[in-house]
Amino acid sequence: MSVKKASRRKKGFGHIYKVKETFYLQYRDANHKRCSLTLKTASGKKITEEREARAAAKKFLERQHKIQEIETREEYLEKRAKLKKLKARLTITLVDAFDVHLQKPHTRSASEKVLKVSRRYWEDFVSFLQDHYGFMTLDQVERVHAEAYIAYIRKNGRYDVMIRYNKETAPKRKPFKDYKYGGTLSNTTLNRYQAACKAVFTFLSTDLGYSIEENPFFHIKPLKLEPIDREIFSDDELSLIFRNPPPLMKAVFTIGICTGLRLGDVATLRWRDIEIKERASNNIPIFFGKEIHRITRKTKTLVHIPIEYELSEFFRAQWLISGNMEYVIPEAAEMYLGGSHTLNNRIVSYIKSLGIEKYRIIPGRKRKQSVKDFHSLRHCFCYYAGIRGVPLPIVQSIVGHLTPTMTKHYQSHADRAARKQGIALMRGLISQDGISPQTAKNTSDVLRERIIQFVETATKMQILQLNVIIDKLAVNELALGTSDVDLQIIQERKLITVS
Repeated sequence: MSVKKASRRKKGFGHIYKVKETFYLQYRDANHKRCSLTLKTASGKKITEEREARAAAKKFLERQHKIQEIETREEYLEKRAKLKKLKARLTITLVDAFDVHLQKPHTRSASEKVLKVSRRYWEDFVSFLQDHYGFMTLDQVERVHAEAYIAYIRKNGRYDVMIRYNKETAPKRKPFKDYKYGGTLSNTTLNRYQAACKAVFTFLSTDLGYSIEENPFFHIKPLKLEPIDREIFSDDELSLIFRNPPPLMKAVFTIGICTGLRLGDVATLRWRDIEIKERASNNIPIFFGKEIHRITRKTKTLVHIPIEYELSEFFRAQWLISGNMEYVIPEAAEMYLGGSHTLNNRIVSYIKSLGIEKYRIIPGRKRKQSVKDFHSLRHCFCYYAGIRGVPLPIVQSIVGHLTPTMTKHYQSHADRAARKQGIALMRGLISQDGISPQTAKNTSDVLRERIIQFVETATKMQILQLNVIIDKLAVNELALGTSDVDLQIIQERKLITVS
């Protein structure tokens, strides 16, 4: 008699057995540990039939296998990520870290000069780490090392004090000897050292597997700054500047004081930035009453600057010189775009030649602080606009001083007509001995003309309201509004007559 051989069950599908009336499943978990499970239906009742038990066991084991596969995959990916991070850590050296971080996408492209200075800051940090700790790779740096470096330079100044001459990159010059630079650093410079080092770790954090807070410089607070504000040019100094300036200085200072633009925007001002719609009989555009529309180089803010009489006269004269060129002041544009601070140095020399004190001694600082330069014209523009009654939203709309969001908010209240009226109050900033026209009026004359123009075109009710305001001003009641009752009382007293 032949005995039927039992079929061998597949590996990993467990073993079903019955105790009394209930079926059980015996299987091994992911750690190969033997486990037993009571087979139940979806409603939670114990299974008593073999076919139902086998189906339930198969469904359970298939679900377990899927879970194990997912866990295995996650472990694999986790190990792979760790190996990748480890590889990145071992391959990013301190010496190469600065160049590697430059390969990452940046929101703004820094100039070569800024990169050169930032690289020097990073190299000073690397010298400190190598001399004190013997570090070679970026992942070795921790918070305690960053804090030690920052504490050192705040107390002693730059760590690598040797100034070296590189014959390969530097121009030909007389024999040069290496020398040591000593002295403490200003709070601004110290913060720049810290920011440059922090940026390297920030851009390479993903390669190192660091979170934001794991950046060694993350918890180090920068020093508080006490900036020294620039001073405005006095009336006498403005008179000196415009008395007999060289053509280049006359051009840049005229645009600067009449627009409040920064030096870079003045030097690179294009004719296409200026409204040119009409031509006079002599083929020279009419600039008066038009506007300059310019996106500033620094803040990328669109500003609208009305052209008043003094500036329009300058543009008319300048058109004969550079009207067929791209830039309004070609010489200034060439100097500024060529770098090396050529234009700014020329301006500084001119200010010094007039005997204007440019620097001021600041307690606690080795170097004198520059307080009067071309940027002071921007401060002059805003200052004189304020004391001559130009509304603040108009000034903000013209110079674009605020953040883009705030500038947009204020510009919504500063339309073209308001800007034109506001800029009219800026007449007469240039000395009569300079390029200012002989017919230039002072602020009082301008305001009187505005009142006269208003009266000539005002309605009967506006005339009535204006007289009420004048009457109240006479008795020092500076109320800006007038009620209907007040108007009626005034009429009854016959203080004014409305024709």
